[in-house]
Amino acid sequence: MFKAFGFVKRNLSLTHDEYRAAHAGYHNSFGRRLNNIRGYILNVRSNHELSSAYNGSSVLEKITIAEPNNFDDAWDGYGQLNFDSYDDYISARSPSLDRAGKHGLEYDPMVAKVGNDLEYLYSGSPFQFCVDEAVQVPVIRPEKKLFKLAQFVKAPANLSPILFRSYIAGKYCSALSVMPGLRGLVLNMRTPLDVMSGFFKPESEAFTDEGIVRRELFYSTWDGIIEYWFDDASDFFSGRADQSLNPYLAKLESELFTASFFREVDETVAVVPNRNPPVDFYFR
Repeated sequence: MFKAFGFVKRNLSLTHDEYRAAHAGYHNSFGRRLNNIRGYILNVRSNHELSSAYNGSSVLEKITIAEPNNFDDAWDGYGQLNFDSYDDYISARSPSLDRAGKHGLEYDPMVAKVGNDLEYLYSGSPFQFCVDEAVQVPVIRPEKKLFKLAQFVKAPANLSPILFRSYIAGKYCSALSVMPGLRGLVLNMRTPLDVMSGFFKPESEAFTDEGIVRRELFYSTWDGIIEYWFDDASDFFSGRADQSLNPYLAKLESELFTASFFREVDETVAVVPNRNPPVDFYFR
């Protein structure tokens, strides 16, 4: 399965809550209709500090490594797009035959434009990239809000990308997967595949010199994202304070990461990711 992330910075004319409402409401209503989409999730950065909101400052201080300065200035949310193939992803932004008309289904050109609200919603172009996904613990979502955490990690310069991924997907995530209360664990490693050309217009800010510099500066601070789902924040903090597990994790982190830091995100599932083999009729 092909998977892409797109990090976005909200338009500065919007408050955090206005941006969230516009993205989760209007924009997602078109994104979920992209042709051949197999999964679509929006993650909006929480508008409160993780440490202060959950009394986890002492734990976070111990497990955070070299968090970059002003990291949150570059983004307010990120979307996740799943398709069966790269070709399906590139062709997704075309008019969709899914709008009811008086003569049956009609093509809707607004799907190709994903609502045509990018300039209103964002400040600059999204930072879109392909990820190599490893589902460590399949996500089980009950009918309630879960606590979702994104851990940004950066590899040492002397460790090859292949070994970095192998060690994280192997011993590190295997250790994380036994944390009590864990409802899902997914590793996403950024790849160098260009997924912006052909998806965004050539005149987009993304392809200007300023846009390229802005994007590459953001990428320079991390190489992969580990996503966690828990019933409650206390499950994560108590798990990372557990002395039967944390010393081992701390040792791995000191060996594997030159940076490791955490952000809470609020998740909106527009299309539940479906990784099963495709069938011969319309489905998600």
